[in-house]
Amino acid sequence: MPDTTLGVEAARRRLPELLERAAAGERIVIQRHRTPMAALVPLAGQAPVDPLLRQRQIQSLMALQGSGRGCWDPQQRQPARPAPPPPAFVQPVQNLPRQGAFNPRLLAHGSRIALDGTALVAFLADAKGAGKHLEPLMHGIGAGYWIGVVSSLSLMRVLEGPLARSDEALTQRYIQAFNNPHHWQLIPSDGAIAAAAVRLRRQEPQLDDSCAIELATAIQSGAVVLVTDHPALAQTELHPVLSALRT
Repeated sequence: MPDTTLGVEAARRRLPELLERAAAGERIVIQRHRTPMAALVPLAGQAPVDPLLRQRQIQSLMALQGSGRGCWDPQQRQPARPAPPPPAFVQPVQNLPRQGAFNPRLLAHGSRIALDGTALVAFLADAKGAGKHLEPLMHGIGAGYWIGVVSSLSLMRVLEGPLARSDEALTQRYIQAFNNPHHWQLIPSDGAIAAAAVRLRRQEPQLDDSCAIELATAIQSGAVVLVTDHPALAQTELHPVLSALRT
């Protein structure tokens, strides 16, 4: 396979894609002023990633978007608000650049990204097209560029939708998707998370028990950011938070 050659700026913009191609066995040379400077190559001793398998994994995860339309009680997504404009992805709330819409490429390769139940339900229910705002994150998680972090509370919130409709097939699809260790890290609640949640509630009285557990899980797991659609979490200053659907 011949080398692929790119300039520095093109490589910077397309880094997630180029990493995937290098992992699949391609050698990518980065040049500056037409002079080769560096190369992206597969790790020695590591079998190349099957690009077809990786693409199927991404498609499998992205296929969940909108799969749960009508499963969850819309009253639980209050306060009601109009759908945000399509160009918006997520808006920075704390400790992240505030110039325009948040760029997911600011998150480094291998970052853990926590998504709470409100964000996951927004993606799965795709109410008013809200799931599109999470597509870049979900695509990156599906490609293995980032690791999604989900609390047991969030998974419970996800599963209550299809179970309320006695849809066992969809329930199993969700369980299998979030049990995939290449995409997701499922964090069960334990004593450390419970204690951290209590401390967070004392610091931020607006947090209820579930919000405190979600935030504690994100912090304890080492997630660089928590993606949420919950107004109380969007106001916290205790951890970097992205409010997924707010403008």
